[in-house]
Amino acid sequence: MTFTHHRISSSPINSNLKKHKQQGFTLLEVMMAIAIFAVIALGCWQVLDRVITTKSHLEQQSIQLRELQRALWLLARDIRSIVNRPIRNDIGEQEAAVTTLISGYALLLTRDGWPNPLGEKRSTMQRVAYQAELDENGNNSLFRYYWPVLDQAPNTEPQRQVIIENIDYFEVQFIDNQGNTSFHWPEKSDNENKTSDHIIPAGIRIRLDVSHYGEIERIFSIRSIEEESS
Repeated sequence: MTFTHHRISSSPINSNLKKHKQQGFTLLEVMMAIAIFAVIALGCWQVLDRVITTKSHLEQQSIQLRELQRALWLLARDIRSIVNRPIRNDIGEQEAAVTTLISGYALLLTRDGWPNPLGEKRSTMQRVAYQAELDENGNNSLFRYYWPVLDQAPNTEPQRQVIIENIDYFEVQFIDNQGNTSFHWPEKSDNENKTSDHIIPAGIRIRLDVSHYGEIERIFSIRSIEEESS
């Protein structure tokens, strides 16, 4: 009897399994992939962090710029609307229409054009003051004060609002009809040794130093009014 020997070849299924096992990742390859992924993730996080920080700074600067623009607009509106209307303060003393001689304020003025949308029985003129002082956070800020009436009673209190935060200084300079400048107003009369309360300046120069923007200077022209004292 003759026996025929047949060579058993690997089946296709076994070949595919071996091939599949040979395609797996080694531990070293897995660790390298994790390291590369970590480096990429760190780089993406740093880029995202810079984007968020830049966006925050831009938003803060935008808020500061709007605040500065609003403050300069308020100053311009008040100064250009100055009228020659002295007032009586809360102790009955007369204050000039424009003055720096009142302790606690860098500038006081009477302005016209106070809106009255509700038609209340009050003047359209308003007493306004500006002063640089510390706010509730301990930062030097520019405040605007305004009173509900012109001639004040003993208990009349002004309203106070911050218009610029984080300023280094606020300076007011006055320009008379001859172009002379002074840091104090009213000026002394040439004929008498007293102040001329019935004269308002021809112009006012404002200087202020604001964080991130430096020194800002504005000159506002005022219509010169001179009235003979009665």
